[in-house]
Amino acid sequence: MSEMGKSVVVTPSLMSSGDREKLVDELYLVHCDIFDGVSKEDFANYVVYSKANETRILIHKNMHGQSVGYCAIHFFEQELEGKQSTVIRMEAGLMRAYRGKNRNAPFVCRQVLGYRLTHPGRRVYYLGALVHPSSYMLLDKYATKVWPSAQQSSELDYGGVIGQLARLFGLTPVDPDTPGVVHVGWQTRDNDGDRRQWQASSSQAAQFYIRRNPGYIKGHGLLTLVPVTLGCVAHATGRMLLNRLSQLFAPHPHGNRG
Repeated sequence: MSEMGKSVVVTPSLMSSGDREKLVDELYLVHCDIFDGVSKEDFANYVVYSKANETRILIHKNMHGQSVGYCAIHFFEQELEGKQSTVIRMEAGLMRAYRGKNRNAPFVCRQVLGYRLTHPGRRVYYLGALVHPSSYMLLDKYATKVWPSAQQSSELDYGGVIGQLARLFGLTPVDPDTPGVVHVGWQTRDNDGDRRQWQASSSQAAQFYIRRNPGYIKGHGLLTLVPVTLGCVAHATGRMLLNRLSQLFAPHPHGNRG
């Protein structure tokens, strides 16, 4: 794993038009190293020029100051089922050489907690159109409730909401009889070995994802919904801290650190 440098957070709405264009150029180069199937214009509209009420982007850089990853978070304020609600959407990617730690979780937790505390009484959901098993595994690890999942026996709880959200964001089902899988186009640049590893994964979450969305290799996304409550944020933060502690006290390759 290559060594990371610092990470920075930017708010596109506070940037000049020229700086936003430079940001698009910078991040699209990173994106194309990770994904296939999305034009530069579509990428810019998703990530930098999003119509969300609030957008912030975490940019990961290496030791030479070059961008190697990003995590964009968007807050869309909508009315759902007659109630004031907010839908969180995200796009993220990290170059292969820098993977191995969940570098986005602290940023996401801070952003979501800050929004949740300053908007009491609003219903808040995260909506993902997940194009890779690894993304679903992270949600399953950090969220208290995920729809769909192997643990949720009933899909009626969120079926109406997710159908409304799919229409709201223009997400087209791959098969009308299976509305939970939509056309996204973003294809992770996995090789055959990567795909075999995922097929053989012992993770129940990964296996559930692959069963529900075998076409992820074609750029199909599994619509995934998480109700974002304070309890959910607290749970995710606790899991993140436990992970950090386990890494801190893990045996060092050259002996224990004193």
